[in-house]
Amino acid sequence: MYAPTVPFLLSDLSTMTTSSKLYIVATNGDANVLIRRNEATYYDNLLSILHKRFPSIARESMIIQTNELDICAGRYIDIPDDLWLEISPRIYNIKVITRPTQTSTPAPLNRSMRIFVKTFTGKMITLTLPEAASVSDLVEMVQDNEGLPRDQQKLTYRGRELISGHNLSEYNVRKDSTVQVTIVDKLRGGKPVIYLFAPHPMNAVVRVALVKSWSFSALYPSIQVKSTESGQSIEWNVNTHEDHTMTDTATGTRVSYLFWEAETNPGCPPSPPSSPHLIPALLDTISPFNPLQAKVTNDESIVLPTSKIAPYIDKALTVLGLHVEARTSFITYWLPSILKHDYVALRFLPQASYEYAAPLHVEPKPDVVTRVFMLFKRVCEDELDEWEGALSRASEEVEFWKSVIGVDCNMMEDEALFRVLEWGGMEVKN
Repeated sequence: MYAPTVPFLLSDLSTMTTSSKLYIVATNGDANVLIRRNEATYYDNLLSILHKRFPSIARESMIIQTNELDICAGRYIDIPDDLWLEISPRIYNIKVITRPTQTSTPAPLNRSMRIFVKTFTGKMITLTLPEAASVSDLVEMVQDNEGLPRDQQKLTYRGRELISGHNLSEYNVRKDSTVQVTIVDKLRGGKPVIYLFAPHPMNAVVRVALVKSWSFSALYPSIQVKSTESGQSIEWNVNTHEDHTMTDTATGTRVSYLFWEAETNPGCPPSPPSSPHLIPALLDTISPFNPLQAKVTNDESIVLPTSKIAPYIDKALTVLGLHVEARTSFITYWLPSILKHDYVALRFLPQASYEYAAPLHVEPKPDVVTRVFMLFKRVCEDELDEWEGALSRASEEVEFWKSVIGVDCNMMEDEALFRVLEWGGMEVKN
């Protein structure tokens, strides 16, 4: 039911021999060009690359097509922006065509238009702004009129999210259009902690990087955060001890583990993976984890009444190789949030999926790394009929999570090896 997944890093590219795993061929008319898959993970990134390769085509008029899926039956079919992440790992060639446009006289830049904004409460507000206004301009006006902070707004039009950095016209928002605005709560990656189990005392460097969709909110021992265009990163330098504690060389603090937390950045456009990258071949079996779009669905989770969650998690963490202190800390950290609900759905992410959003690099290189990251969400009792698969899965033996996550328990139990363990989680609010 669940295929084992193992996280691969950029350094493993040398093992790849098939160019189709690394590149996509884009065709426009008689022009053909190679595109790196790991630079076109998201649709917006793809459009930016294609505009550079085919500058005569405006971003907003591009249509991406494929005929390589079985369902296409040989026909070229448009790929919607919201399906690119799911479809792209299974195709090797794309066709780029131009969206037909009507020729009209450009409107003066100072011409105004009226649009309607429907709020999350159902209230309808009327705003007037220039026809050349950007999404950011509209966000500012909603903030000024409704007091809703910029980073908590999600604007959609005809089911498509409006992304800052683009003009409203790119989404065909015109006079008297109705835009929806909803509140986006910041999601928190709660207490990821990193243990180092070294066979003998050693000096080690631990680096964690984050994609732009979330940012560090708490760190211990305290360390400077480095920010770049691709996201944030931190680096601890520690000396390990025989009792598996470690001392941070910068502060002199002796700790059992390294601690970090992060909050999502609502409204942040999707970003390509931080370095190191995932091997594109892995995208055939797993989906990169995006903290802004965290999901728990019937297809990959289990559902239980909250009174049974703690014993279930303890069993699952045990088979995943977590020691008593780690299991106890994990459960006591998340239990108060879980017990606020009557039922919850939970899942553990494949390590390769999680690695995309928060790459971890340790020097010297560990013999084995286990990263356990749990997602969970509330399930109402009247929704249980929509979770039949998850309810049934909860009665299965918890061992299946080992193959889902990609855990080598034998290596994690070998005290002669340099082992790294991390655990964390997130409550999904959607």
